[in-house]
Amino acid sequence: MSFDALLLLSFGGPEGPDDVMPFLRNVTRGRGVPGSRLAAVAEHYLQFGGVSPINAQNRALLAAVEKDFAEHGIALPLYWGNRNWHPFLADTVRRMRDDGVQQLPAVSGEHGRSAG
Repeated sequence: MSFDALLLLSFGGPEGPDDVMPFLRNVTRGRGVPGSRLAAVAEHYLQFGGVSPINAQNRALLAAVEKDFAEHGIALPLYWGNRNWHPFLADTVRRMRDDGVQQLPAVSGEHGRSAG
């Protein structure tokens, strides 16, 4: 089977203090988590500047895969989509559709839980 692209799937994470609460609201949407609990979890992120390491890890992973592909002559586009933060998976899927991608493997970029 041949593939049109490779998709990196991940949880996503905030990339600055202003992202923390919107990110946590995405993560807990529909679960009835009290605002006081979200604020307590937000403090964990804010201790690290409001940044989860997961997006940087995913960027590094994509760069390593892209380098490996180039070294081995593999011309396969790479895409990245997160469940809870930018780049959102739904946006990535729309972009893949618009790019004509029809068959692809997906790999998880999960490296464990982030600060929250």
